[in-house]
Amino acid sequence: MRAPTGAGAMAADASGPAAGALAVIASAGDRVALGPGQQVTFGRGEAAHVRIGHRPVGDDLVPLVAGALLARDGRVFVANLGERLAFDIAVPGRAMLPLPPGDWHSPADPAFSVVVNGALRHVLAVVVHAGVRPAVGPQAGGCPVLTPRQRAILDAYVAPMADGRPAATHQQVAATVGCSRALVRLECTNIMSALLTAGVPMRDLRDARDAIADAWARHRM
Repeated sequence: MRAPTGAGAMAADASGPAAGALAVIASAGDRVALGPGQQVTFGRGEAAHVRIGHRPVGDDLVPLVAGALLARDGRVFVANLGERLAFDIAVPGRAMLPLPPGDWHSPADPAFSVVVNGALRHVLAVVVHAGVRPAVGPQAGGCPVLTPRQRAILDAYVAPMADGRPAATHQQVAATVGCSRALVRLECTNIMSALLTAGVPMRDLRDARDAIADAWARHRM
């Protein structure tokens, strides 16, 4: 494992993280600190800051550069820099979150893992330090601009998900918000367009309702 290069690069020692570090990344007994504005890449290749799947026997299913962890605006983001679905984000007590190529995500939890799936599973443990990470704000890079009605409709769609239930149907949302089902469906499409315009990472799902509910579950907008 190599510390990131460039101005302000820092490495964690056995006694604790470097001063000013936003997070610590640990893998196979090694640790590296991630400071504000830094990026740490991970993969099998020699160019990766965090090398995985290269010893004792090379795991050819691990990309040379699978992804990166970035510290931006007080948050830690995970980005898939590869050309395929090579790793998942694991948060205790939740289902694994696969991260498609080109996608990125900032987990809300202070501790999570990046699980790289090769011939073996390679785990990077990430701990975000308390007191430096904002408690609120979008976990995705984008911040969608929604009208009050669109916000009310989005909130109505995702309200059941707080209890582990599926997103509300168009008809249920219409009853909650007090408008027609046709208007809800139209605004559902408009909400999805607003999320895409803002750059919020979204899965390629066939139904707009499923797409915006999934984006909300992943990014808590």
